[in-house]
Amino acid sequence: MRLAITLLGLTLTVRLFGGDLPLLPDPQVSALAGEISGESAKRNLEGFSRLHRMRGSRDFHRAAEQVIAELVKYGYADAHIDAFPADGRIFYGTQRSRPAWEADFAELWELDGSGNPITRMASWDAAPITLAEDSASADLTADLVDVGDGSHESDYADKDVKGRIVLAASQADAVQRMAVAKFGAAGIVSYAANQRTAWWKQDETLVRWGHLETFSSSPTFAFMISLGDARGLQARLAKGEHIRLHAIVKAGQHPGSYDIATATIQGSDPRLRDEEIVYSCHLDHPRPGANDNASGCATILEVARTLHKLIAEKRIPPPRRTIRFVWPPEIEGTMALLNAKPELAAHIKAAIHLDMVGGGPETKTIFHVTRGPASLPSFGYDVAAAIGSFVDAQSSRYAMSGTAKWPLVAPEGGRDALRAAMVPLTLGSDHEVYSSSSWGIPAVYLNDWPDRFIHTNADTPSKIDPTKLKRAGFIAAATGLVLANATAADAPEIVSVMEEAALHRAAEARAQSRELPPIEAANRLRFQLVYEAQMFDSMDRFFTPPPAARSESDRFLTKLASLLPIPPTPPASGPVYHRNPAIRGSLDAFGYDYLEAHLGHDRAAKLALLNFEGPRGEGGEYAYEALNLANGKRTTSEIRDALSAIYGPVPQEAVDQFLAGAAEGGLVGIRR
Repeated sequence: MRLAITLLGLTLTVRLFGGDLPLLPDPQVSALAGEISGESAKRNLEGFSRLHRMRGSRDFHRAAEQVIAELVKYGYADAHIDAFPADGRIFYGTQRSRPAWEADFAELWELDGSGNPITRMASWDAAPITLAEDSASADLTADLVDVGDGSHESDYADKDVKGRIVLAASQADAVQRMAVAKFGAAGIVSYAANQRTAWWKQDETLVRWGHLETFSSSPTFAFMISLGDARGLQARLAKGEHIRLHAIVKAGQHPGSYDIATATIQGSDPRLRDEEIVYSCHLDHPRPGANDNASGCATILEVARTLHKLIAEKRIPPPRRTIRFVWPPEIEGTMALLNAKPELAAHIKAAIHLDMVGGGPETKTIFHVTRGPASLPSFGYDVAAAIGSFVDAQSSRYAMSGTAKWPLVAPEGGRDALRAAMVPLTLGSDHEVYSSSSWGIPAVYLNDWPDRFIHTNADTPSKIDPTKLKRAGFIAAATGLVLANATAADAPEIVSVMEEAALHRAAEARAQSRELPPIEAANRLRFQLVYEAQMFDSMDRFFTPPPAARSESDRFLTKLASLLPIPPTPPASGPVYHRNPAIRGSLDAFGYDYLEAHLGHDRAAKLALLNFEGPRGEGGEYAYEALNLANGKRTTSEIRDALSAIYGPVPQEAVDQFLAGAAEGGLVGIRR
């Protein structure tokens, strides 16, 4: 209670913003709110969702051309597609480029006893999601064998699958490694359930997107069917029924390119126009892929339309910094872009990434305004959260009373409150590439989670809410404008935003520390104070704060430290690692595991940190931040302490083992 009372007193020194949006004048707020259209965004979304947007495919290129055509219509003279070669041999940092994959035809039929087709079980033309990505051509008639999960050697005990098609519950690539590579199966029918959420396996009609290994020495094909259809097949097989299938697939890999549509709004300030704020999404996905991620792609396209129009009409001033829009394939396209164009990466001050932002009530999703990694503090996260909170408050007020200054409601959309959550970093999309220590670009991530239809045939435009698209577009547009225009004159207001957010974080850190042993509790609070100091320092990336703003932040930090008395920092120990600038990127590359390729499958699988689960993070998150924290200054004990503060206590030996493996693989080196 004493801490709460003191914190309340401290908030009296922080500017309260009332009902208006901080850092953006009301006329600009009104202009954005009035112009941005959820209907316009959804119309483009519907176009994307008609295309099976696999990497390097004809449909992906058509989607990129759709983006360019719209940008040209909106007045972007520099709209174009950058193509980066992808052939399986070229590397973009930690990403081995994946050859393009194309499918022309695929059908799976059940045959009667005379070999005549009786039931079509899957059709590429009707639903291309039923063919797993990276399937190879085949024309095969074979018996169906149920192998249960299909990803473990024990699943094949006493079963002869050589030359047969296996029915399996696991994702196709895991089954491929066992059924095809080890036991000689000819093909796969997978009924992998959707991603694990509260609604996992609830809808037995869903067909999930499947994928095989891109770089397999045992190429094969895989069809995806629903859980309900699979259970019917299992019941028949369990009774001893003979099921014979005919699979026809015309598909395969070929050298191609990562095509990235892009355009810019040039900065108006000669001193700042070389600096860029990037709007990012990912254009690739199986059809329909409406929320994931036609929604993010259509929304930044709508932001592009809105900003260009308002600037042309002089309703908002042109941005001081350049604003860039990019539509890449997920993660691997961003890896290619930043590795192939280091001069572009060096100019980017921040990124705003949209991946799933349109889910309506049926999806059961929660909209998130997500911070960048704790290893990379940035005032931009607090700016985005303040804008997200503003939209949340306006939408809630409108939903409850029918009146609000800026309700941000689309005529064809819903009127529910946004109910947004302002959350710490979660991984899984291109924002993690920007924010990795290879580039150190702070990225705000706007995303829906969970979504009960993600990666399935039911992720359709009918479940997309134009009001949600409008609100996501407003948050993205407003955040981008603030960052594109931020100068030293804005420092006092930015400091106020950060102070208010810091109070909430301090209270959360204090609550978390109560659940920890004394040593770990002190470490948690110590990290928080360091983080808040670095948050204020992050203004230096954009401008030099005036002395008064620096003094205010110092005064605030001193008061904050007095509320959280912490023992002295313990002595640091262990080697000092630094990222290898020649191999840039995160470990979350697609279709290629960098550590497995360099350490071997068995050794990589035994890295304890990758399998560790803490109270606020899992193995991949610990590993991501471990690489980020290896900055050539921290010892391994300091990296462990930071990881423990961010995600929960982790053993020192797990951190040491992982960094030693990363060093052996060339990702990091030891600072002598």
